[in-house]
Amino acid sequence: MPTILCRKDGSWKRKLEEYIEKNPKEHVTLLAIGDVKTDVLQYLNRQSDLHIIRLETRYMKQRRKGLGLKVQVIKKQQTSS
Repeated sequence: MPTILCRKDGSWKRKLEEYIEKNPKEHVTLLAIGDVKTDVLQYLNRQSDLHIIRLETRYMKQRRKGLGLKVQVIKKQQTSS
């Protein structure tokens, strides 16, 4: 399962989209700290083709770094009707 570290520059969005397109049945883990947490959650909330499998938050070992976010996502399966 690949892990993507989310940073302020937003390059993680491109990496996520590329990986989801190549491997639609694989889970992808996103890690974020600081203000990027809200960017990640807002982005995932806007995407109708992604399904959040697990969402975790916890304090980092060095408390001054604040809360960390760990999200597992997978591409939603297309239903044929």
